[in-house]
Amino acid sequence: MTAATLLAAGLAVQGEGMDIALFAMMLLCAAAMDLLILLPIRFGRVISAILCVLLPAAAFFALENYTHVLSDLEIPIIILNLLFFYFLYGFLMFLCGSVQVGYLVATLVPMIFGLANYFVVSFRGSPIVPWDILSIGTAASVAGNYSFTLQWKQALAVLLFLWILVFAGGTSLTLRRVKLRISGALVFALCLFVYLSGIQKSQVQSFFGMDTILFTPNVLYRNNGIAAAFLGNLRFLHIEEPSGYSKARVEEIEAEYMQQDDETTGDSATPESGTPEEKAGQTDGIPAKKLKTEVTLTECPNVVIIMDEAFSDLSVWGDFETSEEVMPFFKMMQDEAIGGELYVSVKGGNTANTEFELMTGDSMAFLPMGSIPYQQYINEETPSLASQLKSLGYSTTAIHPYNASGWDRNIVYDLFGFDEFLSLKNFVSPHKMRGYVSDRAAFDKIIEVYEDKAEDERKFIFLVTMQNHGGYSKPSPDFTSYVKLTGVEQKTTSMLATEKYLTLMNETDRALQDLLLYFKEQEEPTIVLMFGDHQPSDYITNVIQRICNVKVEETLDYAQQGYRVPFLIWSNYGLEHQYYDGISVNFLGGILMKAAGLPLSGYQEFLAKLQESFPVVSGNVYRDSEGTFYSYGEDEEKESGLLDYKTLQYNHLVDGKHRDDSFFGTQ
Repeated sequence: MTAATLLAAGLAVQGEGMDIALFAMMLLCAAAMDLLILLPIRFGRVISAILCVLLPAAAFFALENYTHVLSDLEIPIIILNLLFFYFLYGFLMFLCGSVQVGYLVATLVPMIFGLANYFVVSFRGSPIVPWDILSIGTAASVAGNYSFTLQWKQALAVLLFLWILVFAGGTSLTLRRVKLRISGALVFALCLFVYLSGIQKSQVQSFFGMDTILFTPNVLYRNNGIAAAFLGNLRFLHIEEPSGYSKARVEEIEAEYMQQDDETTGDSATPESGTPEEKAGQTDGIPAKKLKTEVTLTECPNVVIIMDEAFSDLSVWGDFETSEEVMPFFKMMQDEAIGGELYVSVKGGNTANTEFELMTGDSMAFLPMGSIPYQQYINEETPSLASQLKSLGYSTTAIHPYNASGWDRNIVYDLFGFDEFLSLKNFVSPHKMRGYVSDRAAFDKIIEVYEDKAEDERKFIFLVTMQNHGGYSKPSPDFTSYVKLTGVEQKTTSMLATEKYLTLMNETDRALQDLLLYFKEQEEPTIVLMFGDHQPSDYITNVIQRICNVKVEETLDYAQQGYRVPFLIWSNYGLEHQYYDGISVNFLGGILMKAAGLPLSGYQEFLAKLQESFPVVSGNVYRDSEGTFYSYGEDEEKESGLLDYKTLQYNHLVDGKHRDDSFFGTQ
């Protein structure tokens, strides 16, 4: 108990600084707990019975205080959460045959879960959801790059849990009769089953006044209580079938766009051509090259996609001064080739969801909040951008300079149609930053794959980087920040972490410039798409918001600023300049195919048409052509315009038995 108390206090000192009064109090509490444990003190039956009633409620109180306070909850919500705690404690008490053992085990559940949830919120800005259980392996592989610290508030919550363990250990009530134990365990197991089934139903949620707005998970957990919010989210484990869904309806939608695809294939399959003078001026020293219009595979461009980890332009929050420009080359290319702003569905983590939207054209909008499609829904061969290009004759390579099993990529990439997957084991002594393979080394791997191909071969290379992964506050002996926030006198830990992040962005910018300079020297036409998967965690963006005096607003427009990342499409044969001022990732694959002069699938034709009315359809919001953001469920009449999209996505992702793969680009 002393060790656990000192560990919590030490993490609080590391995270928030020394507080003499609180530190002394925790030492005294540790000494008092030790006395209760070491002395042969056992509470009588009356006190033990009182503790049976009080301890589950105390555990509920302690759990809530990890991330918010009990006063945030309404009385019906408190009752709803308490019911779960009493059912859990009662079940384990009867199962173990004593209050002492059952309550000890039951207390460890919210204690550990709440602490894990606090760290997850700190690292990625959103709480644990049921599907995170599937991502434990991925999370563990990167955990070493984060700093695990507490605030004093969380340290006190740990202390309260320790006291609950001590009091539970002093109880003396036992349940010796086997029949009583079995019957009691069965009754409480039934109560838990009814509770879990009921809390997922809209009628029960409405009765207790639960918040059902999925847009802001942190607010959802604050308003519903951590236990009730987590368990209520279990109802989203399965994808809901769209209203009016049928094979006939799918074929009816597809018929229109397959016909359009047939009519337009000839034009859309002709790559753009033109001289440097006919294209937007490129002052970066990367001249455009003319691409012949005869359509054969060898005259189609190599396609390179770079999804860069946490790559974002934090100036979306306002103007702030730095010692040097953060990403000057990238911004210059955006002004000269094809560029714009993407709205993604995640922030601070869950990279695989942005990747999923790009590769499939599907949207997280129609999937359960917090779900990870790679781990939940991709369990058979699924048409993707990779299989589409493979059908056109391309050889396909995926690259990720980290563990192959992360987000189940080693399984998903094969089902997507990639010929090969190069992971960390395929990098020999690469250059690293903060322990991760640098973007420069990852870009060099792109060049290596390109140079190893046959002369008449066309490559699709898809890279997901790692250099800019989270954990910016952790000391990094192999990395020194050189991009500084100017005009700021006192540099907090968060500010220093932000400077590290900005330096990483600049390193990526420099590496990208060298990569594009390489390809501009190549005779073969090549097109490159680069974009960020999400913004960094809140502790980085909050620094910029404070510097820019950003006023926090409870509006969709304000919230979506945290989901904006830049993208760029460049080619060594020249592209007409175009700027997309806000689209979602699911439309990006079709835009790339069109820019490359390659035929669009029927699905991409459908998405191109949909984009005119709804340029943003993300997991958080959708936006209409007039620029207004809407949360799902806010305007049912307007949202009905997305029903065909939801229908096609369900057919694509769930109803593989009735799926026409050719519509999604796979022959």
